[in-house]
Amino acid sequence: MDDLDELWRALDRIATTSWLLVACDFDNALAPDLGDPENARAEQASSEALNVLLALPRTTVAVVSRRDPEQVAELMLLSGSKGGLRRVAPEDVAALRDEVEATGLLRVSADGEGSSLRSGDLGITVIYEGGTAGTGSGYAVEDTEGVAEVLEELARLRRGT
Repeated sequence: MDDLDELWRALDRIATTSWLLVACDFDNALAPDLGDPENARAEQASSEALNVLLALPRTTVAVVSRRDPEQVAELMLLSGSKGGLRRVAPEDVAALRDEVEATGLLRVSADGEGSSLRSGDLGITVIYEGGTAGTGSGYAVEDTEGVAEVLEELARLRRGT
Protein backbone atom coordinates (compact mmCIF):
# COMPACT_ATOMS: atom_id res chain seq x y z
CA MET A 1 0.00 0.00 0.00
CA ASP A 2 1.39 3.35 -0.96
CA ASP A 3 -0.41 5.35 1.69
CA LEU A 4 -0.81 2.88 4.53
CA ASP A 5 -0.80 5.53 7.28
CA GLU A 6 -3.56 7.44 5.52
CA LEU A 7 -5.63 4.27 5.10
CA TRP A 8 -5.25 3.39 8.80
CA ARG A 9 -6.40 6.94 9.72
CA ALA A 10 -9.44 6.49 7.48
CA LEU A 11 -10.18 3.16 9.20
CA ASP A 12 -9.94 4.89 12.60
CA ARG A 13 -12.58 7.35 11.50
CA ILE A 14 -14.94 4.91 9.78
CA ALA A 15 -14.78 2.46 12.71
CA THR A 16 -16.63 4.96 14.88
CA THR A 17 -19.50 5.69 12.50
CA SER A 18 -22.93 5.00 13.94
CA TRP A 19 -23.86 2.39 11.29
CA LEU A 20 -21.22 0.68 9.17
CA LEU A 21 -21.63 -1.22 5.91
CA VAL A 22 -18.70 -3.41 4.87
CA ALA A 23 -19.16 -4.53 1.24
CA CYS A 24 -16.51 -6.83 -0.23
CA ASP A 25 -16.28 -8.41 -3.66
CA PHE A 26 -15.99 -12.18 -3.35
CA ASP A 27 -14.01 -12.98 -6.49
CA ASN A 28 -10.45 -11.62 -6.51
CA ALA A 29 -10.92 -9.55 -3.32
CA LEU A 30 -11.92 -12.06 -0.62
CA ALA A 31 -10.99 -15.13 -2.68
CA PRO A 32 -7.81 -15.12 -4.76
CA ASP A 33 -8.00 -15.99 -8.43
CA LEU A 34 -6.34 -19.40 -8.63
CA GLY A 35 -7.71 -20.21 -12.09
CA ASP A 36 -10.69 -22.31 -10.94
CA PRO A 37 -13.68 -20.09 -10.02
CA GLU A 38 -15.81 -23.07 -8.94
CA ASN A 39 -13.35 -23.89 -6.15
CA ALA A 40 -12.48 -20.33 -5.11
CA ARG A 41 -12.37 -19.93 -1.33
CA ALA A 42 -12.19 -16.77 0.73
CA GLU A 43 -8.98 -16.17 2.66
CA GLN A 44 -9.43 -17.54 6.19
CA ALA A 45 -8.26 -14.28 7.78
CA SER A 46 -10.86 -12.30 5.80
CA SER A 47 -13.64 -14.71 6.78
CA GLU A 48 -12.62 -14.46 10.45
CA ALA A 49 -12.54 -10.64 10.35
CA LEU A 50 -15.94 -10.53 8.64
CA ASN A 51 -17.35 -12.87 11.31
CA VAL A 52 -16.14 -10.45 14.00
CA LEU A 53 -17.75 -7.55 12.13
CA LEU A 54 -21.01 -9.52 11.75
CA ALA A 55 -21.22 -9.96 15.50
CA LEU A 56 -20.90 -6.24 16.20
CA PRO A 57 -23.92 -3.99 16.68
CA ARG A 58 -24.89 -1.53 13.95
CA THR A 59 -22.68 -3.29 11.41
CA THR A 60 -23.82 -4.87 8.16
CA VAL A 61 -21.55 -7.07 6.06
CA ALA A 62 -22.25 -7.69 2.38
CA VAL A 63 -20.52 -10.14 0.09
CA VAL A 64 -20.72 -8.66 -3.40
CA SER A 65 -21.02 -11.19 -6.19
CA ARG A 66 -23.02 -12.14 -9.23
CA ARG A 67 -22.76 -15.77 -8.12
CA ASP A 68 -25.73 -17.63 -6.66
CA PRO A 69 -26.06 -16.76 -2.93
CA GLU A 70 -25.95 -20.43 -1.93
CA GLN A 71 -22.71 -20.91 -3.83
CA VAL A 72 -21.13 -17.90 -2.10
CA ALA A 73 -22.25 -19.26 1.29
CA GLU A 74 -20.57 -22.58 0.51
CA LEU A 75 -17.32 -20.86 -0.47
CA MET A 76 -17.10 -18.69 2.66
CA LEU A 77 -17.00 -19.46 6.35
CA LEU A 78 -19.42 -16.80 7.58
CA SER A 79 -21.98 -16.91 10.33
CA GLY A 80 -24.82 -14.85 8.88
CA SER A 81 -27.19 -15.74 11.71
CA LYS A 82 -25.36 -13.33 14.03
CA GLY A 83 -26.48 -10.23 12.24
CA GLY A 84 -26.26 -8.34 9.05
CA LEU A 85 -24.79 -10.67 6.42
CA ARG A 86 -26.10 -9.79 2.98
CA ARG A 87 -25.25 -10.97 -0.50
CA VAL A 88 -25.70 -8.38 -3.24
CA ALA A 89 -24.81 -7.78 -6.86
CA PRO A 90 -22.26 -5.00 -7.47
CA GLU A 91 -24.90 -2.59 -8.73
CA ASP A 92 -26.96 -3.01 -5.54
CA VAL A 93 -24.35 -1.79 -3.00
CA ALA A 94 -25.60 1.82 -3.03
CA ALA A 95 -29.21 0.71 -2.51
CA LEU A 96 -28.14 -1.51 0.40
CA ARG A 97 -26.26 1.41 1.95
CA ASP A 98 -29.45 3.49 1.76
CA GLU A 99 -31.57 0.61 3.09
CA VAL A 100 -29.49 0.09 6.24
CA GLU A 101 -28.92 3.85 6.57
CA ALA A 102 -25.18 3.33 6.84
CA THR A 103 -23.20 6.39 7.86
CA GLY A 104 -19.97 4.65 6.89
CA LEU A 105 -19.03 2.37 4.02
CA LEU A 106 -15.92 0.29 3.47
CA ARG A 107 -16.09 -1.01 -0.11
CA VAL A 108 -13.52 -3.54 -1.28
CA SER A 109 -13.69 -3.83 -5.05
CA ALA A 110 -11.76 -6.14 -7.34
CA ASP A 111 -12.47 -3.87 -10.30
CA GLY A 112 -10.90 -0.84 -8.67
CA GLU A 113 -14.12 1.10 -8.23
CA GLY A 114 -13.45 4.31 -6.35
CA SER A 115 -9.66 4.32 -6.46
CA SER A 116 -6.88 4.82 -8.94
CA LEU A 117 -5.15 1.48 -9.22
CA ARG A 118 -2.10 -0.03 -10.71
CA SER A 119 -2.73 -3.15 -12.73
CA GLY A 120 -3.66 -6.05 -10.45
CA ASP A 121 -4.40 -3.96 -7.34
CA LEU A 122 -7.66 -4.15 -5.40
CA GLY A 123 -9.55 -0.96 -4.58
CA ILE A 124 -10.64 0.03 -1.12
CA THR A 125 -13.03 2.94 -0.85
CA VAL A 126 -13.74 4.46 2.56
CA ILE A 127 -16.79 6.72 2.75
CA TYR A 128 -17.96 8.39 5.93
CA GLU A 129 -20.33 11.17 6.76
CA GLY A 130 -19.53 13.95 9.17
CA GLY A 131 -21.92 16.84 9.62
CA THR A 132 -23.80 17.39 6.39
CA ALA A 133 -21.25 16.20 3.84
CA GLY A 134 -19.90 12.79 2.96
CA THR A 135 -16.34 12.26 1.79
CA GLY A 136 -14.69 9.31 0.13
CA SER A 137 -11.12 8.18 -0.21
CA GLY A 138 -9.70 5.49 -2.43
CA TYR A 139 -6.79 3.24 -1.52
CA ALA A 140 -5.19 0.23 -3.15
CA VAL A 141 -3.92 -3.07 -1.80
CA GLU A 142 -1.97 -5.58 -3.83
CA ASP A 143 -3.81 -8.81 -3.06
CA THR A 144 -6.33 -10.70 -0.94
CA GLU A 145 -3.86 -10.81 1.96
CA GLY A 146 -3.86 -7.00 1.96
CA VAL A 147 -7.67 -7.05 2.04
CA ALA A 148 -7.52 -9.40 5.04
CA GLU A 149 -5.19 -7.00 6.89
CA VAL A 150 -7.57 -4.10 6.31
CA LEU A 151 -10.59 -6.12 7.47
CA GLU A 152 -8.74 -7.35 10.57
CA GLU A 153 -7.75 -3.79 11.51
CA LEU A 154 -11.29 -2.50 10.94
CA ALA A 155 -12.73 -5.29 13.12
CA ARG A 156 -10.21 -4.51 15.87
CA LEU A 157 -11.01 -0.80 15.76
CA ARG A 158 -14.78 -1.29 15.59
CA ARG A 159 -14.61 -3.59 18.64
CA GLY A 160 -12.59 -0.95 20.43
CA THR A 161 -9.65 -3.23 21.21
